[in-house]
Amino acid sequence: MRVLILEDDPAQLAVLEHAVRELFLEPAAVRSPDQALAELEGGPVLALVDLDMSLAPRAEHTVDDVLRRLYERCGGCCVLVYSVHADEILERKRVERIHPLAMFVAKHDGLDALVDRVRRMLGVRFGDLAVRRGVTFHEPTGQTFGHRVAVSLLLGTATGQEVLLDEIETKAARRLRNWLDRVGSRVRLVDHGHRCYGLHLST
Repeated sequence: MRVLILEDDPAQLAVLEHAVRELFLEPAAVRSPDQALAELEGGPVLALVDLDMSLAPRAEHTVDDVLRRLYERCGGCCVLVYSVHADEILERKRVERIHPLAMFVAKHDGLDALVDRVRRMLGVRFGDLAVRRGVTFHEPTGQTFGHRVAVSLLLGTATGQEVLLDEIETKAARRLRNWLDRVGSRVRLVDHGHRCYGLHLST
């Protein structure tokens, strides 16, 4: 499962990349907004975004452009802002105007706080489904569904968000619906219209 890391400081980027690998995830580590926008084509499930790009290579785009693209076109990607500004109320409000679903971890809380937050997000359970090492498991049968769209939907459910899927992800969601039926899961995929999806427990 791919995790986009946008961090302008090379030393901090290396630390974050190592931490993501330790969680058995695949980091896509970049130092500029231009590079981050290019990596979005690969469909990350999680984006770790620093707001300060003072050490970044020259770029045509800004962090705001990345956040806006994530919100408008990458609904299956959860966004975690990891920044020295994450605790500043005005900065949070500014970010939330661009990406209303963004979450925040302050850098002064340390790397352990970030790793713990990511680990808890990616260890989410819903009904009889669970995420383990970036893969969705049906716990009663041990069957797995490998496409990232299932992880995105589980993360969205855990954070109370509907997930906006693109055309390719929508096809994967249909396969997920068939898989849920085949393994006899209590979880149901719900189409809210306009390519917005969520998960619900059957009664």
